[in-house]
Amino acid sequence: MTPLLLLIGVGLALWFWQQSLRARELAIHSADELCRRQNLQLLDGTVVLNALRLRRNARGHIALQRTYLFDYSRDGAIRQQGFVLLLGLHLESAGLAAES
Repeated sequence: MTPLLLLIGVGLALWFWQQSLRARELAIHSADELCRRQNLQLLDGTVVLNALRLRRNARGHIALQRTYLFDYSRDGAIRQQGFVLLLGLHLESAGLAAES
């Protein structure tokens, strides 16, 4: 029975890793698209995972909610931070820092 549990554990870890890579790619694409629409520069060309939670989706099923942060600039000098919020592999929202 132990080898079966080990195999299941490895399978779940691989599934989680694959889903995490897909979610990160979606977050990068969403941040890039948001910056392009607003005529902003996506700095570093990437996002960073900030939070991971279990939430219910619209159907009531439990899914992972991931919050990614990214840096952008209006003029290339001042960094500001935006966010991308995914539920499962679906974009929930994306936004930019409030103007100061």
